[in-house]
Amino acid sequence: MKRRICVLLLAVMLALSLILCTGGMAEEKDFIVTVVSLADAFAKFENPDLYPERDIHLPELQEEIRSGQAPDLIITYGDIETLKELGAIVPFTPSEMLVKDFETMPPFIREATRKYLITEDGQFWGCIRGGLWLKTMLFYVPSAWADSPFHDRTPPTSFEEFLDFAEVYLDTPHEGFCLLYNWSNEKLCVQSEILSMLLDSWIIQQQYAGEPYRFTSDEFISLLDRTKKLFARLAKEEPLTQKKQKKLRELFTNPGVTYDGGKANCSRELYNWDHMIPYRVFANQPPLINIETAFISVGNSSADPAEITRCMEEKVRRRDRHSGVVEATYIHPEQMDVEVLNKWYHSYQKDGVFTQQWLDSIQRIQGVPCMTDPYWICGKATASDCDSLGRVNSQFMTSEKMTPEKYAEIWEGWSQ
Repeated sequence: MKRRICVLLLAVMLALSLILCTGGMAEEKDFIVTVVSLADAFAKFENPDLYPERDIHLPELQEEIRSGQAPDLIITYGDIETLKELGAIVPFTPSEMLVKDFETMPPFIREATRKYLITEDGQFWGCIRGGLWLKTMLFYVPSAWADSPFHDRTPPTSFEEFLDFAEVYLDTPHEGFCLLYNWSNEKLCVQSEILSMLLDSWIIQQQYAGEPYRFTSDEFISLLDRTKKLFARLAKEEPLTQKKQKKLRELFTNPGVTYDGGKANCSRELYNWDHMIPYRVFANQPPLINIETAFISVGNSSADPAEITRCMEEKVRRRDRHSGVVEATYIHPEQMDVEVLNKWYHSYQKDGVFTQQWLDSIQRIQGVPCMTDPYWICGKATASDCDSLGRVNSQFMTSEKMTPEKYAEIWEGWSQ
């Protein structure tokens, strides 16, 4: 499955979305939610071709609530905490079926669900409406690692440790191996991957800690300096095009939003969640894994509890049946069939992409769940914003004039 958008643009969008989402460039939050009445939701169950939902901005939702017209159901794409804080959604008592659905999820997904959806007294703020995806900083490729000159080393567990390893890697003969595969065949693909890792990890960790964004600290500038020096060495010393990497084995892979299991277009050897490197800059930080999903919640406190339960149960049943088999792999991997997954999504590849080992490893994911809002960018950042940051990132990767200090100052300006 092709990655949906280039890694560098993803980094720009994620970074902008995180800055904007937490008050950097906007004093008040605004994002889009989807609302629908119970009657219309049931009508759509009967006729899936109907589209009774309405997409509205947060201020519109608040106005409807103030006027006594709170929607029965609200669908949000990540920022459920804001809806809780504003009193826009109300918890409800889950049925036995909904509790069982929660209790049979993999431990990591169950932890995330408890964190965002379950109150101390066991009520639900909502249910996972559709698919759920996980994103982490990087994976190492175990078979390549075991055969490499570095097999006696422990794989890195943070971005700083990745930089440490990359410097050792370049100082050590490593015939037959490359650091990262140029999956896109674009000139700066490998450098873009590495810069994305730094930006994403730095920003996500600050957001998770509830700290204001700071990019001009000595700590961050030092990391930028090391990263820029790494880019210069890679350009001089390493094969970075697909043609030159054709017979090389990559030590690391980053499949983006990780719904490609086992291997992906950007990895040619098997890996799974046991080989995950989380979003963190330093090894003493929490090992963050980002979640992308949609929640359906109750907006109208006067709605019939029995009808709410009936609707939520049907949503969950249809979620696992219709949202796409790949989208359901993280919610209930035990229900997935590898042959069906590969036939459905990867028929072009003879031996498929998904493996049973990948599905099994979902049950063993070790990390701390966090949630960023990838859709916030749509309402707040313009295309020129993204283009501007794309150029700045490219200049940082290729031009001596874009120093770490200057690059950090640009990001600092965006964050204020």
